[in-house]
Amino acid sequence: AACTSAADIAAVSSIADAISSAISNAMDSGAFLAVLSTNIILTSGLEAIVFTCLSAWGIIEGPVTDVSASVGTGRFYPDWDYGSGTCLEDGNEPTHMANDASWVLGSLEECCDRYYWWDTNGCMKVSGSGLWYADVLDEVCVTDCNSGGVCGGLAGGSSKKLYADPRSCCESELAWRFVEFCE
Repeated sequence: AACTSAADIAAVSSIADAISSAISNAMDSGAFLAVLSTNIILTSGLEAIVFTCLSAWGIIEGPVTDVSASVGTGRFYPDWDYGSGTCLEDGNEPTHMANDASWVLGSLEECCDRYYWWDTNGCMKVSGSGLWYADVLDEVCVTDCNSGGVCGGLAGGSSKKLYADPRSCCESELAWRFVEFCE
């Protein structure tokens, strides 16, 4: 195929113009540099602290992985590029996902259930249930929440049983401990 017909030339010209325009807009807004910098850092094998410092010093921008900052496309896909542990709705799904509808889902919950089933709470960016679960390393029961008091972090998946109160948690999960030392 010589690709010299008028239709071929017009198609290639149209695609090239679209790509050029998208890159130009991204460069003007600073998005291109942010994504390029992030990808270089994330694929270079540097330790995370280097990335954090470069970001803090303003040399590069951190990856945009906040679900609340989404454009609102109604198309949720797993964020495996930046490893945010959530699904994004920003219209920037990788080409292989954009071209195959089975990768993209209609809600954050559906996407989290399919691609982050082991940590749905983390994927959904929820603040926790307020229920209790066993922290087997510290041998105490803690609350399923992000911060404060007796929070142990988000329970993170189906591997942790949740309880209404610390006593039930202690009696069921840490039976070898005195309840007074478990709560």
